[in-house]
Amino acid sequence: MTDRTDDADADAMDERLRRAPIGVVETTSDGVVVDANDAAAELLETDRGALRGTAIEESFPKSAAGTLREAFEGASPAPASFEEYYPPIERWLAVDVRVDDGALVYVRDRTPRKDVEQAVDRLDQQLDRVQRINSLVATVLQQVIGVSDRSDVARTVCERLGGTDLYRFAWVGDREFPRERLRMLAAAGDADDLRERIEESLGGEKSLPGQVAVASGETQLVEAIAEDDAVPRDVRRAAFGGGLQSCLAVPLAYQGTVYGVVTVYSGREDGFSEQERVGLETLGSVAGFAIKAGRQEDQLVADTVTEVTVEARDETIPFVEAAREADRGLSLDGAVPRGDGAVVCYLAAGGPIEEGERSLADHEAVADVRQIRSDGEPLLQATVVGETPVTALSAWGATVKGGEYDAESGRLVAEVPADGDVRRLVEAVDAAVEETHLVAKEEATRTPEPVEAFQNGLDEQLTDRQRTVLRTAHLSDYFASPRGSTSAEVAETLDIAGSTMLYHLRRAEQKLVAAFFEDDAEPTAASGDREERASDDS
Repeated sequence: MTDRTDDADADAMDERLRRAPIGVVETTSDGVVVDANDAAAELLETDRGALRGTAIEESFPKSAAGTLREAFEGASPAPASFEEYYPPIERWLAVDVRVDDGALVYVRDRTPRKDVEQAVDRLDQQLDRVQRINSLVATVLQQVIGVSDRSDVARTVCERLGGTDLYRFAWVGDREFPRERLRMLAAAGDADDLRERIEESLGGEKSLPGQVAVASGETQLVEAIAEDDAVPRDVRRAAFGGGLQSCLAVPLAYQGTVYGVVTVYSGREDGFSEQERVGLETLGSVAGFAIKAGRQEDQLVADTVTEVTVEARDETIPFVEAAREADRGLSLDGAVPRGDGAVVCYLAAGGPIEEGERSLADHEAVADVRQIRSDGEPLLQATVVGETPVTALSAWGATVKGGEYDAESGRLVAEVPADGDVRRLVEAVDAAVEETHLVAKEEATRTPEPVEAFQNGLDEQLTDRQRTVLRTAHLSDYFASPRGSTSAEVAETLDIAGSTMLYHLRRAEQKLVAAFFEDDAEPTAASGDREERASDDS
């Protein structure tokens, strides 16, 4: 009779447990499971029968903290309420222990909510990291713009990136020809052994990520250095020993020319998000621009320059093809870098040049071409955008003074700073053509005569944009009568609006006239420059 009553009570309890919207486990005062509902059994990934009669601290999945076990350790259960992660069932559970004659343990699944919370936390951490990295990159960019040469650029980049809590180590390599070789210019961070291993590996058989970045011109990401067999073994071991797990190698490049590479190391696997990569690639572009600008500035202020004559033999050079099609030689009268990698070239011929014009119009390395002058000595204007000797020289900061082209080769004359690496410059040209020879190299001392002094003084007052517009207009026969080019055509050549072109041209003309007629035109020029900078910004 007693057994039947107990069974009836158990059946009644079963009905209540089954109706509960959450998991419920009933225990005795000493923690033995009396029963559980279906919801609890499903959450705990077991069945009700397996729970009955077991000690709850043994049958309940174990968490890292073990809070439930602590609640049942005494002579009687202690009330408790907590949320914990349970690895055996891979769930977050909210557990409430309610004590009466025995104990009721209420169980709720908090995994979906916890997943959302953790995702939000990860996004917050990523956002904070991206913001800190963007701030760091912005600081580096500001400092890089003001440095004088590539060694200063390298030191600035390394000092600001390496050794922070964001990046543990950074080094900058200077490009040396042939292309796969690098020379370490600077490094920063607490990883002396890694620095030594990198320098040793630069001449080894296996390529570092930085060498691959220079050769390909593309960013290289190594997510797990220790597991990447492409990285030299000694470098992997040194990185692992220093707690460095991933790295990103970004080319220092501008307008298609790679000047070097910055490689940054992180203490985390997958330590570089897409946003970080974009920010560091922006840094690489600005650093590349700073290196090129430094070379050009060195040339402008140098007392001595090196004049080099380079012969490039390649029948696919656009001006060589044009000379062959026109059946006559072409002279390069002037070349104006446009600022976006393109170079506007002006070619003169001693006779009809229509066939040469058609050849240039069909060439993939030429963006546009037109005949400026057809009477007397014909003059062509061609904008070159591909890999050619002219664009290679301009990308390296050389000033192209002139050149001659025939049906087989071209010979160019250019000026570079006296301390410039002529061998590297020649090999930069050689990378764009089949065969290159250095014909002549001559050091020249600048001793301005009165006319040159006037030109230099005026040149100092002109902005880069004014100088480019004025020279392009001059070479385009804009000032000739009749005009060889209209203002709209000059503007189209420079890829700027007609009103912008006329504004810069008038400002340049005003300074030219003032420099000729007035004793001191500098205050007016400075005021105009402020206006022009405001116009450029708008």
